[in-house]
Amino acid sequence: MQPLLKLCGNHSIDDTNLSLASSADYVGFVFAESKRQVTREQLKTWLLNRELKEKKLVALFVNETANTIQSLILDLPIDIIQCHGSETAKEIAKIKQVTCLPVWKAIHHNSEALQVMRTYHGSVDGYIVDCKVGNQWGGTGVSFDWTYIPAYLQEGRTQGVPVFIAGGIRPENIDQVLSYEPDGIDVSSGIEENGNKCNKLIKQLEERMNRV
Repeated sequence: MQPLLKLCGNHSIDDTNLSLASSADYVGFVFAESKRQVTREQLKTWLLNRELKEKKLVALFVNETANTIQSLILDLPIDIIQCHGSETAKEIAKIKQVTCLPVWKAIHHNSEALQVMRTYHGSVDGYIVDCKVGNQWGGTGVSFDWTYIPAYLQEGRTQGVPVFIAGGIRPENIDQVLSYEPDGIDVSSGIEENGNKCNKLIKQLEERMNRV
């Protein structure tokens, strides 16, 4: 079965238009401090009178409070909250309670990541396994050792939630990731040229995913 596709880090109306026109299942926007950060007002403008069809919108936050998240997504058609920091299971429960939305948790690959993942069992609705570089929480274009993917997928199945793989995925290496049959693929910098989403790279990514 073809994995789900999430195109993240859209930070302009052009990015948004390309991602909404793609075959992606999820379109992501970063509300945390980042070179791809967007504001509520920007997103309202970009989505004005847009037909979202079956796409779901994901809002990414890093260590933000539930009430702040709720205020930032007010009046926006957000479907999923992605917590990309060091949020605890208790904090995620509060976010779910306040926003009434499902929450995905980013897990940063390291020797303790699987144990960390288990602490969220029953608290989250999905995972994004990514690579943390320095003080950057994601979007670095750096991948982790993909031979660990099966262990993350197994833990996701144990918990009954999907696991997306992120970090350094590009059209030219996606076949390697797909060979592990992940539930989903999360791409940001890998479909960009000069910091902007690139239609050619998106098409190449889609073509390779369609072979599955």
